[in-house]
Amino acid sequence: MKEIVLRSNLYGVRDASICVKGPRYITAQKILPPSVEIVDTTQPIATLRDPIDFYIELQIKRDRGYHTELRKNSQDGSYPIDAVSMPVRNVNYSIFSCGNGNEKHEILFLEIWTNGSLTPKEALYEASRNLIDLFLPFLHAEEEGTSSLITSGSLLSEQLRYMPLRYNYYLFLFH
Repeated sequence: MKEIVLRSNLYGVRDASICVKGPRYITAQKILPPSVEIVDTTQPIATLRDPIDFYIELQIKRDRGYHTELRKNSQDGSYPIDAVSMPVRNVNYSIFSCGNGNEKHEILFLEIWTNGSLTPKEALYEASRNLIDLFLPFLHAEEEGTSSLITSGSLLSEQLRYMPLRYNYYLFLFH
């Protein structure tokens, strides 16, 4: 169940279920969330060898990074599954210089591979947004003076400590 990749623009908790009768090979295609797209519907879940009813209720929550849920003995019989929400599988980059005479340009080539829950463009946008948010305290510190820079730097260091590490094809031209 941990390896099932979902794609959705919805936030909050979504209810889903799997309801089948064995014997049968169960894949992610049998999950019935009306508002969530399953990236790989062939992802295996279970194999039923006997003619039994198989019913699971799921609660799906959009999140980011990696969170370890505490294993609680829930009275309702639920069992939290830690999800690994790292949609970017690999990133390569290369920089090429070009131009003629006095006019020089650098071209940045980015290759981004994802698991399908985000497009490469969405992953780049989110990573860019996160970088901007990380460096904003330094911009404000410059306006407020050096003592504020130290405070902001300490705050930023704390933010970096708890920030999850996350984040096929885009061409950018920088002058």
